[in-house]
Amino acid sequence: MNWLKNLLRRSTLVRKLASLFRFLRDEAWFAAWVRIAPKRFMDQAHHQRSWDFESVYSQEWHGRVLAVIAAQMGGEGWGDAIEIGCSEGVFTSYLASRCRSVDGFDISPVARERAMQRCAQFPNVRIGLLDLATDEIQGQYDMVFAMDILSCIRGGKRLSRAVEKLTGALREGGILIYTDNSMPMDVLRTWGNHPWWGRFFAMVEPNDCVRFMESGYPLRVVAREQYLRDPRGRDQLIALFQKGTAASERTLEDPGVSVASPARTS
Repeated sequence: MNWLKNLLRRSTLVRKLASLFRFLRDEAWFAAWVRIAPKRFMDQAHHQRSWDFESVYSQEWHGRVLAVIAAQMGGEGWGDAIEIGCSEGVFTSYLASRCRSVDGFDISPVARERAMQRCAQFPNVRIGLLDLATDEIQGQYDMVFAMDILSCIRGGKRLSRAVEKLTGALREGGILIYTDNSMPMDVLRTWGNHPWWGRFFAMVEPNDCVRFMESGYPLRVVAREQYLRDPRGRDQLIALFQKGTAASERTLEDPGVSVASPARTS
């Protein structure tokens, strides 16, 4: 029986190493593209239909985000909203009936065109182009949506500047909605605490990003949830911040902070 146990151990190690290799390969590819040519990368992703925002999973995920917001703010009457990274406008269309106005922006002209077509029926929705890493946000809003977008901003100073823009776009007392996904759970549990992940890829795990945003900006977490249904083996984090009393300024020079395993709640 010892030979069988040894074989199983080796098989488990091979699977873990394979997961690590896939993660490193995909992360290196993604990190390079979003830093060097983000608009081209996003255009190509939308041409290839890399994301299906109308899938059952996406609908469940969007429904969960809306439910978390509704528990905090009620089901409608959310005021003026801006969605950074609106992609093809699926989630934007859900906001249209809940908000007085919605400004949806994406870096990709391909995504913008599709979002304009999808949201043409909503007179309170405006769609535009914006690169959060380089462009300024005009105006102020009651709600700022930054869903799965901050992981595309690589580099500590660039991330700090992006969060400054998001915070500046919020009216006093407004709500910032942040979501993002962690590295795959099998990688996180086995190699996730290695500090050089963040340094090498300029990557910040969602839990660490929440701590950074709350400690360095006039933002206070008012709701937070870990969502567990990502078919890729990644947890999705939802965090709602309210803008309030100014906190001490801070610049994230080194995103290579320790990675804590996320708490699991259903």
